[in-house]
Amino acid sequence: MKKRAVLLTFAACLSAHDALADVRIDENAVKSLNVTVYNNGLGLVRDSRSVDLPAGVSTLSFRGVSAQIQPETALLDGDGVSVREQNFNFDLLSRDSLLRKFLGKEIQVIDTHYLSGKKTIENAKILSVDAGLVLKIGDRIETDYNGRLIFPDVPDDLHDQPTLSVSVDAETAGKRDVELSYLTNGLNWRADYVAELNAGEDGLNLNGWVTLTNTSGVSYNNADIRFMAGSVNRVRPVLPRGARAKGLMLAAAPAADNAMASEQVMDYHLYTLGRKTDIASNQTKQLALLSASNVKVGKEYKFTDVLPAYRDESFSGETPSRNAEVVLEFDNTKAANLGLSLPAGTIRVYKADSKKNMFFVGEDRVPHTPENGKIKLNLGNAFDVAVSGRETAYTAFSPKAYEASYSLTFKNAKDVPVSVKYDQTFSNQWSVSSSSLPHKMKNARRAEWTVKIPAKGQTVLNFTARVQKP
Repeated sequence: MKKRAVLLTFAACLSAHDALADVRIDENAVKSLNVTVYNNGLGLVRDSRSVDLPAGVSTLSFRGVSAQIQPETALLDGDGVSVREQNFNFDLLSRDSLLRKFLGKEIQVIDTHYLSGKKTIENAKILSVDAGLVLKIGDRIETDYNGRLIFPDVPDDLHDQPTLSVSVDAETAGKRDVELSYLTNGLNWRADYVAELNAGEDGLNLNGWVTLTNTSGVSYNNADIRFMAGSVNRVRPVLPRGARAKGLMLAAAPAADNAMASEQVMDYHLYTLGRKTDIASNQTKQLALLSASNVKVGKEYKFTDVLPAYRDESFSGETPSRNAEVVLEFDNTKAANLGLSLPAGTIRVYKADSKKNMFFVGEDRVPHTPENGKIKLNLGNAFDVAVSGRETAYTAFSPKAYEASYSLTFKNAKDVPVSVKYDQTFSNQWSVSSSSLPHKMKNARRAEWTVKIPAKGQTVLNFTARVQKP
């Protein structure tokens, strides 16, 4: 038989003249469940179930689909099955939904006398539910009724859980597998990393975790889970099944122990959990993503823009003392014992004290970083390394040009010498006409100095800069 894949279109209720057999497909009929979660709150669900279909037209009721399904993205696959129309029933069974369905109809009410406890059953007609319940009981009108309500039945279009109803036409009767694929909101993930810095602060052990959050309104049990890293354009049309299943998967990278397998899909990276798991509704869970040991790192102290980029009347001539930024830097290369595709996330760094007790020493967020990229973590400010500065001379050549001299004092209260990087931004046209320490032009507007400070000592940097605005 010829296999058909038909893109479902959102439709209204089925025509009244179609006498359709209703085939209910519960979660216990699921044969396989695949969930791909994206960074932007989107999930792709592929739900394969076994169903016994009659020949001809019938209605398949997929129970337990996501409450945040995007019905226009649904895709049904099945041998010898074509799709006529579909309807997503998001109006779930509740007191309010029952009242709306029985608006203008009769129900029964039970009133219990507060002293005797005697119960009285009466017929009542629902007149309004919009701004509170209004009932007509006999010849009187009741509002804010506190008694019990009895409904004669549950309407067919009310369900106890989200249900996608699909009108299909089967060529022959019999049992077969059908797969429903759809996009849903309410699924999201992020990467979280834990880094343990060694005693020499030149290496770390890195463990990555996927933090998965499910607010889609349904659980996904015994599911194969994948995570897509990258910014997917939400207006991009849904890919045809053939393109999704073939041709996009490129060279899978070998996975480290306890890591998810990583592979490239188009211009994104896909991470696959190598086992099945359950994702409960309204749950956040963590899954091991990757692990790397003895990653080579470097630590530096850094100061940025201690002085104003352009001196004006608001500058007092002195800068208050400032503590150095503590920056960890490492290469995402195999030579540095890493070389993995790292999805964006937060890296939290810990270090042990002399008694082997671990302490949190800072965190920073990193972007998606491919292999051979570079990672810099700003962990905070150093307690023992600081700088203060002052202006020692100033000459104005015009309203837009001047020459200024500065003296910066770098102090180190540590028992060991340290080296700091100092980056200074200048406005437009500039030059450093003299400097007590070597500097380099980092880019068109920045100069950089490397300042070495002795243990328990200080180093003074004196320099003169000429600055001109256009």
